[in-house]
Amino acid sequence: MMVRTRMRSRCMLGAGLAALVTLGALVPAAVAAQVPGGHLPGQPPREPSSGGNDTQWDLGGTLSVMSPRGQFGSFVNDGFGGALTALLGFADSPAFRVRFEAGFVEYGSETLGVPVFAATDRILTDVVTQNNVGYLGLGPEIRLPYGPVQPYVNGFVGLGYFFTVSSVEPGWDLYQTLHRESPYQGTTVNFDDVRAAYGFGGGLAIPVSRSAKPVVLKLEAQYRRHGRTEYLVPGSIVEDGFGGSSFSPIASDVDFLLFQVGLTFRV
Repeated sequence: MMVRTRMRSRCMLGAGLAALVTLGALVPAAVAAQVPGGHLPGQPPREPSSGGNDTQWDLGGTLSVMSPRGQFGSFVNDGFGGALTALLGFADSPAFRVRFEAGFVEYGSETLGVPVFAATDRILTDVVTQNNVGYLGLGPEIRLPYGPVQPYVNGFVGLGYFFTVSSVEPGWDLYQTLHRESPYQGTTVNFDDVRAAYGFGGGLAIPVSRSAKPVVLKLEAQYRRHGRTEYLVPGSIVEDGFGGSSFSPIASDVDFLLFQVGLTFRV
């Protein structure tokens, strides 16, 4: 039953992405056909890219809040992070873009005080452990390409990288003060897992500048699914008191919402 359910979900994802691509090809032509000269109102004049093939790149960044859902929400609190986006557009199809996104969210952390010297605990350093999700996504985006507020939808397939790292906080100990270089600095990946991801999103694009190289404010919500994943949370690493530690990973389906706000710039 589980295999059939997953196969059905993947089929539905494929059909949804195909529908988005088809819609992106049909909507601009249908809208432009109703406008004299085929140019959409409120849009800046078309400007061929430097590559001479009428493609346009919009690059941007967002601030993100992660809201876990389902089983994932039983173990994890809200997280915070950001993302970089790149949108490939086409002058002849202003409603359709290909979107690439790479982001990062931290959903938990804990700090452990560790003695710098074995003989005394009067000088301590902080070992900070962070629980994170890195994510990638690639897929189509369809946007109503005119007006002061332009709604859009997107879909994607990609990867989710769940990893926990521990690092020494700089600027704390005697060696740092005297020598400026501490032998205790460093970062270790304690645990990680990689899973395929897919999802969809939508939002509002608000042009801030309508020049030939527009600046756009974007408000967006995105839903991501990763299937069964292993990950750590605060408290999953337990010290044994003799310099060692053990891990207790959680295994569950991972679904979460991303609420994002950011800007894109035409390049």
